[in-house]
Amino acid sequence: MTNEITRDDWQNFFDDLTKRRFEWQTKVEVFSDDFGSQVLDDGLPLSGITVEKDGEDTTVEIMVGTDDDHHQTHNIKNPTKIAYLGKDDKPGGIVEIEEMDGTKTLVHIIQPMPIVLKYLENQEGKAA
Repeated sequence: MTNEITRDDWQNFFDDLTKRRFEWQTKVEVFSDDFGSQVLDDGLPLSGITVEKDGEDTTVEIMVGTDDDHHQTHNIKNPTKIAYLGKDDKPGGIVEIEEMDGTKTLVHIIQPMPIVLKYLENQEGKAA
């Protein structure tokens, strides 16, 4: 199921997503009429996705990786649409960020191995 995220909820959505999917494996792809399809990352863990506002400008910053040798940051200036493809009760999902020129960035959030998923579920149970 695809859920469009309203502009007012972008920050809360990304804060919650980062908290729930921190260090999950990612794949970041960009699709553009100018340069076609490019994979920016395939396998790095999610560090965070944030929204920065500066006056009228908004930047979505996607950060993946855990150290200086294996880290990437991808900035998207003034996105026009953000949607989430997936279900909250299921692991994984895809964040779709669209720009005014039609360029789309897809952040695939891939569930960790089952043993890691079981550990995370146990940790969430202890925190509740």
